[in-house]
Order: sequence, then C-alpha cells, then structure tokens
Amino acid sequence: MALDFTIIGYMAGTLTTFASLPQLIKSLKTKDMSGISPYFVMSFTTGLFLWLIYGLLRDDYPIIIFNIIFSLFIFLFK
Repeated sequence: MALDFTIIGYMAGTLTTFASLPQLIKSLKTKDMSGISPYFVMSFTTGLFLWLIYGLLRDDYPIIIFNIIFSLFIFLFK
C-alpha cells in the first residue's frame, strides 16, 4: 500500500493552523493584545494570502483548506 503524501499536508495544516489558537483565546480572555505585534499580524496575513494563492495555482487542497481556515481565525478575532 503506497503512502498518500497528501495526508502529511493535512497533518501539517492541522497542527500549524490550530497552534496559535491558545494564544488567541488567552488574548481574548484577558483582553490584552499587547503581546501581539501588528507587524507580525501583517506579515503573517500576507504569508497566508500568498500560501493560498500558491495552493490554488497548484490545486493543492491541504494548502487551500488550512489557509482559508486560519485566515478566518484572523478576521474573526481581529
């Protein structure tokens, strides 16, 4: 049975997408966003957008799905 390498993409996407949720939840609960740099948010958001474009151009579903999910996190918690 051959390993479907797409599963690695889904695993990586799951871990990297949800890794920042504890920080986002803590910041929301404490209402203290001072630990999050606006430059980080801008560069990270730009990177997500570029990854999404890359995933769309390659028709790579793990990249597309997880970058959409994390982009939603950013806009929901903004």
